[in-house]
Amino acid sequence: MKSMLKIYNTLSRKKEIFRPREKLIPSWETHWHQLKDNELLKLKGNLLKEVINLGIKRAGNLNRLCKSISMSYAQFLFVLKNQTKTNLISVKKLRKLARYLEINYDYFNDKISEIRKGKVPSIKNPKFPFNLAIPEGATLLGNIASDGSIYIDKKAKNAKRTKYSAGTKEELEKFINNIDKVFGEVHFQKEEMRNSIYLKIGSSVIAESLCKVGAPVGNKAEIDPEIPWLVKEGSEELKTAYLRAIFDDEGCIDGKEQNPYVNRLKEKRYDFYITLSRSIHINKYLNENQKILLKKIEPYMKERKFPTGHKVKSIEIRKGIRILDAIKENIHSIKTLPLETQPKLLGSEAELLTSLGIKNRIRNSRLNLTDNGTYSVVSELRIQKRENILNFYRKINLGLSYKKEKFKKMLLNKKWI
Repeated sequence: MKSMLKIYNTLSRKKEIFRPREKLIPSWETHWHQLKDNELLKLKGNLLKEVINLGIKRAGNLNRLCKSISMSYAQFLFVLKNQTKTNLISVKKLRKLARYLEINYDYFNDKISEIRKGKVPSIKNPKFPFNLAIPEGATLLGNIASDGSIYIDKKAKNAKRTKYSAGTKEELEKFINNIDKVFGEVHFQKEEMRNSIYLKIGSSVIAESLCKVGAPVGNKAEIDPEIPWLVKEGSEELKTAYLRAIFDDEGCIDGKEQNPYVNRLKEKRYDFYITLSRSIHINKYLNENQKILLKKIEPYMKERKFPTGHKVKSIEIRKGIRILDAIKENIHSIKTLPLETQPKLLGSEAELLTSLGIKNRIRNSRLNLTDNGTYSVVSELRIQKRENILNFYRKINLGLSYKKEKFKKMLLNKKWI
């Protein structure tokens, strides 16, 4: 009690850090007092008891304190009599106590040891305020735009959840490290399935924070989102961190090894390139006649089985058009097919690369058909030419060690570095 009183008396002389007041909070920050009312916070040591005793000192007794802040008498009594070991208080109650005692909300930032809802802490040692305007935050946004997702859990009152699929141990560790860097020690659920590791974060605090800065919610091929606004409007450091993450998750480096016995002038002009592919569902753009037209291509599609167990039929768009042309379909009908539709996300990522001096182009490469009858167009972003590839290497590069080494080896082989 004495320690808290000492803090109280000291802080009261420093009004700029003590009195709670309205202040503008940027969207990329999330403070403890912005969390949902029913989120539970665990304060370090005996701080909760000390704060309650301060309130009693000001109000005169516990009953008056509880009436002043419209709170339950019983819970505070339990804390004071040491009948609870959890030392938990809801966000709503801590806000009311802080306002009553004129304690700046920020005072509690480094004095919260846990956020929890159930028996297991959602986040240990939370790093309030959570700040996504750092490279690790932009990397997480890139992960969510690629191998990760934010989805609605209808079984939990439409709470937002975060999920990430990692193909390697390194991807898994990087994602966890970045989450910890931004939010603290976050509780994960992990499951392994068909050569992939799936991480699920039950705490909606993570998903809500990411959504505030533009992270997409739902199936990206279906909702067709743009790049998160924090990245689009952010610094070059944020842009490069985001781009590195998406190329780690979805990018591919391809090319032929240099043959010293072949005249370099006879080699293909673009025998080395970096690609990034994204899809967009087109069923909502199709009328009945167009669906009938696409049905005629299905027999020519090749089926691929994925490690996750699902199957996808696929055909090159150019080949599909040639088939329709060969069976004498009306050329006007063929041209009305929405096969030139491109994902907004890929388009905005192309603009981001261009703004960094990395020229690229997008072309629609394949038409896919899933088991549930969903048609999607796959668009490919391609970076070619020495100047653009070297700009990518110097400004962005890759984060995953095996991809990074492969990239460097190919550049050395070309004698570009």
